[in-house]
Amino acid sequence: MQTFKTVLAACAGSLMFASFSYSQALPAGQIEPVEPDPAVVALVPASIKERGTLNIATMTKYQPYSFTVDGKQVGMIPEMVTAVAQTMGLKPAISTMDFPAILLGLQAKKYDIGMGEYFVRQDRLEVADFVTEWSNYNAFLVNNDSTFKPEGLADICGRKVAILAGSSGVPAMEIGTQRCKDAGQPAPEVSNFPAMSDAVLALSSHRVEVVLTGREVGVAMINQGQPFLASGKVGGGPTATAVARTDDSDGLLKAIQAAYLHLIKTGVYEKIHKGWGTDYGMIDNPTIYRKGDQPPSYAN
Repeated sequence: MQTFKTVLAACAGSLMFASFSYSQALPAGQIEPVEPDPAVVALVPASIKERGTLNIATMTKYQPYSFTVDGKQVGMIPEMVTAVAQTMGLKPAISTMDFPAILLGLQAKKYDIGMGEYFVRQDRLEVADFVTEWSNYNAFLVNNDSTFKPEGLADICGRKVAILAGSSGVPAMEIGTQRCKDAGQPAPEVSNFPAMSDAVLALSSHRVEVVLTGREVGVAMINQGQPFLASGKVGGGPTATAVARTDDSDGLLKAIQAAYLHLIKTGVYEKIHKGWGTDYGMIDNPTIYRKGDQPPSYAN
């Protein structure tokens, strides 16, 4: 895993992804407080209800999901998870961290849920349960002056590719690497980064040729006028909230699912997604996945 913490002055303009404000383009914090729904509150496990807070782990520096503006965590995830907690009659307690640390925190029982828009994979079902609440697919992000515009995994042989550590890009690139080898082509040179802003910095400074990431990342940056293009499509399907596997898991899974259904029915879910440009992935059927369940199929 590579981490690039030092920012060269010449690259400062490229770091807008990590720090610039959405205030002129996307409404941050525009959702009014959500009233608790009695039917959902009744499903909340007693120990969590008594505590009064929903302990949430999520990523940071990842627009439009979750990022910091003027010291405040904003984005689709903070707004959505706040609405979920309020529907459950709870206060959200949001902790931010690098993406790979979220599931580790759930395993350590530090948090109730992890918000990372996870593809539900078999390996992840070994350590946590999930409730689907959105859908997405990966795309390639390239510099807008690049002549390399990959359409699929077959196009990345011998190329320098950046991915977010622990993300769906990891198994996708494993598949792509094997396909290149099977075709007698050179394997891609893959760099893993703990934060998406680090991967984007590597792209803008031409240390990598392409970033494989969720479509929403490209949408967010291109809408902000950043010098990138989105290309191609890799995989795709439902994404989910991760739920810690504890004695309260069954009740919490049902409460989270019911909260999403309530937000969908009342229109709050749609309002949040439209506000952050993520409405292309809205779903209407939140589904629970536990260990032993067959995960969704994500075509690569």
